[in-house]
Amino acid sequence: MKLEGYYYDLIEERADAQGGTFRIALRQECDIYAGHFPGQPVCPGVCHIQVVKECAERLTGKKLRIGHIRQCRLTAVAVPSACSELAVSIQLQPAEEGYRIAATVADTERTYMEYKGEMSV
Repeated sequence: MKLEGYYYDLIEERADAQGGTFRIALRQECDIYAGHFPGQPVCPGVCHIQVVKECAERLTGKKLRIGHIRQCRLTAVAVPSACSELAVSIQLQPAEEGYRIAATVADTERTYMEYKGEMSV
């Protein structure tokens, strides 16, 4: 399921030869939050991973599939009402079947997720 336009909106995209940075706005009215957790909604870690995948697809211009996650550290809990905008930073390296990806999801005060893995084309 594509999350852009439903769970978040893309505000800004900056790309270079090694990757890019995306600024996204979380959509607090998204019904994903109603189930995760009612009364005190938090951003599900699996949504952070999907956001990284979608941003990597924008950088590569290719449809990607998560092949192998080497590391995925959820280092803080993102609450959409407290951190309505996040920065997604991605570094790409070509790999045999796609790309090696190192990414972070953060705001100006903290990092919420550190991700390392491979995505195939």
